[in-house]
Amino acid sequence: VLNKLKKEGFYEGLKLNNNILNDLMNLSNKSELISTPNKTTKSQKKFSNFQDVNNFNEGNDKPCCLLNLANPDLNKLTDEISRDKILLDIVGSYLGNINKINTKVQWSPVCNASDEWREHNEQTVTFHYDVHDLNFVYVFFYLTECDRNSGAHQLIRGSHLNKKLFKHLIGSAKQKEEELEQDYNKNDFIFVEGSAGYGFVEDTSCYHRALKPINKPRLILQFRYH
Repeated sequence: VLNKLKKEGFYEGLKLNNNILNDLMNLSNKSELISTPNKTTKSQKKFSNFQDVNNFNEGNDKPCCLLNLANPDLNKLTDEISRDKILLDIVGSYLGNINKINTKVQWSPVCNASDEWREHNEQTVTFHYDVHDLNFVYVFFYLTECDRNSGAHQLIRGSHLNKKLFKHLIGSAKQKEEELEQDYNKNDFIFVEGSAGYGFVEDTSCYHRALKPINKPRLILQFRYH
């Protein structure tokens, strides 16, 4: 795992226990949903359940396209999972030290929104690399089945080690796909697809993005270790 992470910035092969997955889904269905802050207005909306979000989004050209789940019992369970010994061994081997863990359960509904609107609401559908800190790694678990038509993650394998100074490292961390295709092998553009419970580890210094859900929504659990 460590060797693959170092070389490719990505490792897949994690899997949530079915009982834990069921617990996460049951708690998710009892959770409040809070939209991510709009970058311009900083406003947020709150909803009691998934259907309320769908009702709000229907026919709305400025929908809620990314929401965080809020539930004390869900928070407690995700915190416990984030400290699983196997995860800590993987992440600790890669980072050296773990100083902080951030956990989120996020829902991406099917909705009609422009890419610009999604970016304004923190749904990063444009290729980018993260600059949170000097040293960090993510663990993701899909809580619903996820493919490229339902919000799958996409990344450029190995791009955490291979960036051009003036083109990639100076200026915006965001790049258009067609520009990146000039610099990276097309075979290294990976769609991360999997069934409910599927998990992967990523150094998000790699170029990556979230595809917008077209046919089905995406529910995902994510941990950021740094």
